[in-house]
Amino acid sequence: MIRSIQSVLLLGVLAIAPLENAINPIYVAQAQAAATAVCDPNAPLQNRLAMAEDQVRSAMESAQPDMALSSLQETLTIAGQLQDGRRQADLLQQWLLDANEGYPTTRWQRLTQGDQAARWRSLPERESPQLRATLDQFLALANQLPSGYSYVKARSLAAIARYYTVLEQRETPSARQAQEQARQAATLIRGSDFTASALIDIAETYAFMGDTTSALVVLIQVGGAVEQIPPGTSERLKLSILQRMATTYAHIGHFAPAEAIAADLPDEYELRSIALRGIVEGSITVRNLSAAETTAQAIPAATQRILALGKVAIGYHNANQPAYAARVMAQAREQAESATGLNAEFVFGTLVDTYLQLGQRDEALELAQTQLKVTQQESIKSVMVAYSQAGQQDVVEAWLSGQLSDLQAIADPWEQSFSLGSLLELAIDIQQFDWIRQSWSQLAAISYGPQDEQIVSVVTAYAATGQYDQAAAWAKQLPLANRPVLRVRLLAAIALSAHQAGQTTWANNLLQQTLQSIDDLVATHQRQFPEEVTQSAAIEPGALVAIAVVYAQMGQADLTRELLQRVGTIEQPFEVFMAARQYVGALQIARATSPAEVRIERLQRSATALLQQNRFDLALPVVNELSEPSRQAQLLLAIAQRYGDLQQVEAALPILAQAFQVAQTIPGEESQVDRFGTEGYTVIDREDDRGSLLEAIALQYAQLGQGDQARQVANQLRSTHLRQQVMASIRCIL
Repeated sequence: MIRSIQSVLLLGVLAIAPLENAINPIYVAQAQAAATAVCDPNAPLQNRLAMAEDQVRSAMESAQPDMALSSLQETLTIAGQLQDGRRQADLLQQWLLDANEGYPTTRWQRLTQGDQAARWRSLPERESPQLRATLDQFLALANQLPSGYSYVKARSLAAIARYYTVLEQRETPSARQAQEQARQAATLIRGSDFTASALIDIAETYAFMGDTTSALVVLIQVGGAVEQIPPGTSERLKLSILQRMATTYAHIGHFAPAEAIAADLPDEYELRSIALRGIVEGSITVRNLSAAETTAQAIPAATQRILALGKVAIGYHNANQPAYAARVMAQAREQAESATGLNAEFVFGTLVDTYLQLGQRDEALELAQTQLKVTQQESIKSVMVAYSQAGQQDVVEAWLSGQLSDLQAIADPWEQSFSLGSLLELAIDIQQFDWIRQSWSQLAAISYGPQDEQIVSVVTAYAATGQYDQAAAWAKQLPLANRPVLRVRLLAAIALSAHQAGQTTWANNLLQQTLQSIDDLVATHQRQFPEEVTQSAAIEPGALVAIAVVYAQMGQADLTRELLQRVGTIEQPFEVFMAARQYVGALQIARATSPAEVRIERLQRSATALLQQNRFDLALPVVNELSEPSRQAQLLLAIAQRYGDLQQVEAALPILAQAFQVAQTIPGEESQVDRFGTEGYTVIDREDDRGSLLEAIALQYAQLGQGDQARQVANQLRSTHLRQQVMASIRCIL
């Protein structure tokens, strides 16, 4: 039985993704919080928002940027329905403003500018509109914030303007609009310290956009706000803002005010040094390299001085003065190696990047190998990419072969297997597929060889380079006689990659060839491994599923349906289709499943999942295929709630009325429990009893603004205590 408003109306559409991590495969009105006297009409949305945020986080951690973006859009949709400025402000701050979770960048930057976004960068025409649409959602959410959150609103709008500019690589009308809205929001901020902090964000964004005039106007406003900060309060913030003012003045070429501000700054927290580094960068921009070098040499803090000298070296290099560049870079490295108290990973990692910008790849590799630990692999990957882009494939292959030799000498099998995965990952990242092919016999001989998913990753990445024929030829030649289904998976993955790049005819031909080869794969396996009778019997259905799921991803429903009809009854296909988010195919598999109890569970899972894709036409008929009234009511409730999320109240109401009628027919006691343990002392309230579903339906009516219907449903509850509790929750929502 549901115990509080906080516990109800958690949409199963959100609860099942990512599906492989779902604890409960069906939609339930969650019943885990204790009763509370606090009236919070936003509680159901708050719970769903938290679940959606968890899905984004999970997708980012598993390097699935497309799923992360989809879940983020869902998160923002839910957040937009909240009447809770604090929670909305927290969301904006977490995504757009704060470097958190151990990273030096914001979540949005990690999602769109880091390694996870490599796929987007390779498909800008298709993906950029999705990113832009998400920024539009952030913009709308920021503008929803009430005046009491003007500080977060102004800073968020400035950040959105910057991200629009990064995405489009130029100033856009959307960026300009966001900046104007940020300036307007800043006028409503209370407190000169908060006002100055928001205004400096806006000024920096104008400078980033190249709008010097607007940046100057706002910088003057920043200065005025700083002067209004009462003495003895917010001193550290005040000094930080002054440092950022100096840097911004320098970046737009106004050195006199930048130098004046920097001269008055203490070097506490390296503030003066950071300001002077900003002046160095500004001097480089206007090509006054001698002034930049002089300023860099005078920076008191070692870290900032080394970073500034690296910038000067790059400036000399770009000005075709290699001798000056070499001299300054030598000074930067010497100071880095002799200084104490530095963040070595950061400083030496930056110097590795500087060497690469100078074209000094050997020096970069040597520095990465001798000075870096935690970030060594990422830095070496950058170095190898640079070698490859410079046409020095022999160097890259020699280095990889050296790493392979070291790996072969590792005695511990677990460590050896882990290192093999890291080496393969690096080789994939730097697209060294020729080396992988040539070295495969050695790679496969290490420990138990690469795992199936690692081989799929190699082949998928190989195909993503556009070398479909080469990838397919290699996949066919791999010694996988004992793993024929894996070979089919590899070829199917190549076909999907080709289809996604517009080579659908080629992809279909490969899939047809692979289909025709299944009998030969089975016969070969039976001949070579006659004792593995069970494994041989599973080859054909496993191979058909691998091809069918790719046909589903290609949108070829008829071929998908035809193959699934040939599969027969095995456990894996349903989960394969669910994990691939091919819910139409999953529903087809569910309908063919036996025994009945498994079929019913799968029908509900796949139908609920289809609501993520707004496939009401497929989800609604499933209601009549569910034999239990509780399951029918749960699915109807999920459908109604999804309609509510989409602001389609008129569509939701008849579905909710149907859920009400069905819920009243749920047999048994109104409130039921499950007992666990040998003595049955562990008692957990049931979530699918009549009382739970009636309560959830009543509160969903309230969420849709239908107070009379909500109270009508609540009055069907026999328990006086529960009925009063639900009535109180309805009043809270309304």
